[in-house]
Amino acid sequence: MALGVSNPSIRVCKHKMIDDKLVPYVVGMTKQTDRTSLIFHLISSINKWLKTEGARYFDIHWELFQDGLGDEPIKRYILLEPLHEKSAAIPSATIEGVDRCLAKRPEHHLALLVKKGRSRRYVIPIGRESEFKSILIVDFPVSAKEKPQLIWFFLEMFNNLQEIIKAKDQDPLTGLFNRRSFDETISCVLDAASHTSNPNRTSGEGACLAIFDIDHFKRVNDVFGHSIGDEVLILFARLMERIFRHGDKLYRFGGEEFLAILVEVDQEKALQALERFRSALEEYSFPQVNQVTVSIGSIMVNQDDFPSVLIEKADKALYYAKENGRNQVRSYDQLIEAGDIAAIEHAADDIELW
Repeated sequence: MALGVSNPSIRVCKHKMIDDKLVPYVVGMTKQTDRTSLIFHLISSINKWLKTEGARYFDIHWELFQDGLGDEPIKRYILLEPLHEKSAAIPSATIEGVDRCLAKRPEHHLALLVKKGRSRRYVIPIGRESEFKSILIVDFPVSAKEKPQLIWFFLEMFNNLQEIIKAKDQDPLTGLFNRRSFDETISCVLDAASHTSNPNRTSGEGACLAIFDIDHFKRVNDVFGHSIGDEVLILFARLMERIFRHGDKLYRFGGEEFLAILVEVDQEKALQALERFRSALEEYSFPQVNQVTVSIGSIMVNQDDFPSVLIEKADKALYYAKENGRNQVRSYDQLIEAGDIAAIEHAADDIELW
């Protein structure tokens, strides 16, 4: 059974006055300024107001894999819960109703109603472009009065607010996160780093900050024009999304400079991932331009450093890479250990606060 998500729900809500008890939930959602908090308020509002058995929100990603039976790779959907950042990717087939819902045409925007034992499940795809981006799952006990129109009410408000947040947090050209989003994220990364006994993360799980600078990008703009330069930036961003994991945070800082926060890595794994991207970019053929290379500087996140100091250290490693041949990955930690660069030291009153 399928239910329309958009127009029918709006008509139901418009013909009734909003219950006063809904107001705190509406106000709570409209106060949110970041996507994770907005998702949390959507889920808590649905659970508290509708007395569900549980509601979960997933972002939808996909990966290609070989099944061993043919040459063509098969697309497989995987799900990540933004409210559980360290959770592993979940194959969509393991959650009942998801694959059936994703098989529908995106423009239909339909919710799937599934009878699941002694409960009823709504599987609601979310997406306003050519494909679904997220999915909401709400379970009700059979005896519950479901009030699906209220789900749509919260969801429509959520979608509108998410678009506003997206406009503030995303780089308009590449779709990656922007500097504003980085400023918020790095504080959380540093907070997580403060709970480890290994401050430099040369082993064990940690986070790595990396700065990417496209080599000779000014020459691309001068020779081929800014429209081709923009195309290079867009394709560079798409390759970053393909090579790095879904949980890693990718940013464009402006011009040809990009940044990544690689999570749950030690130094060896971080450098392997960065080298894998550098190599893939070197082999990629860009329209008209053909080959583009990148220099990368990295630093393992240290909880004792301010964000500005972390960037300064990664940038020093990047500068070394560019001054010593370009098209390479350099680690601040390794350069210090080898004596190739001098350590950056700051007195507390010299640090620029974030």
